[in-house]
Amino acid sequence: MSESERLRVTAEDIEAQGNRITTPPVLTIRLEDVPDAPPILASRTGHTLLITSEDVAAFEPAGEEVVSALEQKVYQMVTEARAAHIPKWMGRGPLLWHPALALVARHHSADMLNRRYVAHTTPNGITVGQRLDRDHISYLACGENIGVVYGPASHGERGVQEIHMAFMNQPRRLTNHRANILNPLWTHVGIGVVYAPEGQLIVTQNFIATLTKPV
Repeated sequence: MSESERLRVTAEDIEAQGNRITTPPVLTIRLEDVPDAPPILASRTGHTLLITSEDVAAFEPAGEEVVSALEQKVYQMVTEARAAHIPKWMGRGPLLWHPALALVARHHSADMLNRRYVAHTTPNGITVGQRLDRDHISYLACGENIGVVYGPASHGERGVQEIHMAFMNQPRRLTNHRANILNPLWTHVGIGVVYAPEGQLIVTQNFIATLTKPV
């Protein structure tokens, strides 16, 4: 049996997921996690930071042009990671950018900043699947990654790069942020960034699988 016959993602594989939702623990990077020089790459998993009113009251999110550029930077890094780690014989092209999915992701990032929480489920119990359903996004399976950076490490591109490197330095498992990024079943992605230059950056990545095959 050839390599291409041993593992091939088909429409049946995706359909079998049946509205499966993958949400690994929120990743948080604090100032002490990111030395000034040299940078140390590390895996950060499973921590949610309690944010007080003093922490966020003065934060003013950056404008549309800035966050759009950061979202596209994250999209580029996700695309490059998948190209580097998913074998070409699997026949999976780059994830398609999904504008409505990106809007859901950005709204969730903004909601976390505004309501001072960091979680996949909102304080009033709305899950990622419910957020997608509310915006009439069709999917067979979905996943969500959330990464947060605080302090000087959050500044612009440095912040999104720190989050991406921490995601990709996680162990090779099926249920963490790295696995979500490299899941060959995903067909579309939407990324939402909220960036407060005073010291906080939140990235939400939403992935879905549909019967539309990226080419």
